[in-house]
Amino acid sequence: MKKTKTIVVIILSILLVGLYTVTSTYSVIIDVIENDGITEIVNEITVRDLLINDDGSYNNTYYTVKEELELTDEEANILMSSVPLNEALKTVLDSIVEYKVHDNTEAKLTNDEIYNLITESILNTDNISDEVKSRVINKSSIYRQDISDYIYDIEVSVLEDKI
Repeated sequence: MKKTKTIVVIILSILLVGLYTVTSTYSVIIDVIENDGITEIVNEITVRDLLINDDGSYNNTYYTVKEELELTDEEANILMSSVPLNEALKTVLDSIVEYKVHDNTEAKLTNDEIYNLITESILNTDNISDEVKSRVINKSSIYRQDISDYIYDIEVSVLEDKI
């Protein structure tokens, strides 16, 4: 039960912001390198990446989130492709890296900050109905107090500089 709640919280957060998650069939690891004191994320991670297996098929999390939010395939695709959501996800991933790699506690986003990113991103997503936007925001609100705890469990791997 806890794993399902964790997955839903992470995917809703990432789906709605982005960031970031571990499921039974897919795990996200943020790979970073450091060049001249600057930490850069190597792998581009999108909302879609969090919802597919290595072979390109949808993972269990995709179906859990889709059911939880009562989304059609088209609505799910719109959300996964949403520029505002993917930009918000990048913001969250950058925060995770800064927090974990550089031990910068000030970089850690609060539950409210993440929820606000979710809300703003959803409201700025085009081609999705107000009803779907409302469902996503309301469902995010249910998990609001747990979002940060789960997102900051995403693993960060510092790779050796290959340049």
